[in-house]
Amino acid sequence: MLTAKVQLAAHIEAEEGTAESLAGADALLVSNFSFRPNIAMKPRNQSSASLSQFSQVPGVRSGVIEFDVEIKGSGTAGTPPALGKLLKACAFAETIVESTSVTYTPASASVPSITLGGYHDGIIEKIWGARGTAKISLKDGEPGSIHFTFTGADFSVTDGAMLSSGVSYETTVPPALLSAALAVDSYAAIIGTLDVDVANAVALRQDANSPSGHKSAVITGRTPTMNIDPETVTVATYDFYGKWRSGNLGALTTALTGAAGNICTITAPKVQYTAITPGDKSGVQNLSIGCALTRDSGDDEISIAFT
Repeated sequence: MLTAKVQLAAHIEAEEGTAESLAGADALLVSNFSFRPNIAMKPRNQSSASLSQFSQVPGVRSGVIEFDVEIKGSGTAGTPPALGKLLKACAFAETIVESTSVTYTPASASVPSITLGGYHDGIIEKIWGARGTAKISLKDGEPGSIHFTFTGADFSVTDGAMLSSGVSYETTVPPALLSAALAVDSYAAIIGTLDVDVANAVALRQDANSPSGHKSAVITGRTPTMNIDPETVTVATYDFYGKWRSGNLGALTTALTGAAGNICTITAPKVQYTAITPGDKSGVQNLSIGCALTRDSGDDEISIAFT
């Protein structure tokens, strides 16, 4: 089997914790796919005249699937992108304005579970009852990406063909981070990278009535953070350290700008500096800044809008 030959399919579950049948229409383009199954094996430390061990008992099961997705729109304003269902299962609410926009913001309720499957050349690796977390990565002059990590309540590995019928991948090309109109606290910082970790806390719900011992994965909290690497400037230009000392809260805005239907604007209303470390980028002084993305009125720490 060739490592490069892998497809990912994902479908929001109609009933939490019940695996969906995946089809070609559920497929989307990903990279760096990985699958980590887990079975808790219980040793039997019984005493006898022999020092030899007894067989172990397989217990609760779970699985993790990780992969990267390009940040790009559907190509039609007001039509959700392929990655939308993944964001929803990472506790993002989807708001659609017909023919205009699709916006994703954090949710604290009504978060759907999802079934995911990795299709290789003859093997299908699947998890269900899954929910997850996401990390956004933006680099100067490159397309943006989101790294998703989903934890499922159970897994299976079966023989099966790769998806063919009904497969129709999103054809838009991801825009690069150029002319990004990036600003933090109204300052147009000169940066090379911007990373956001949604940092959802994901736990497995124990359920002895389930064959795997788990009902589903559930998101129990989130502590979103951001890291940026701006060039060092004078205090008069922008006082990074002073803003850190005072606990200042400032807004972030930046955009991956393509054609209509393929523009992604990321905003955060209350960015707070939490750590600053001086550094160097190819002989140019810079700062490595850790930030907390905090709430304004709640469920609004970050917004990802496709227009």
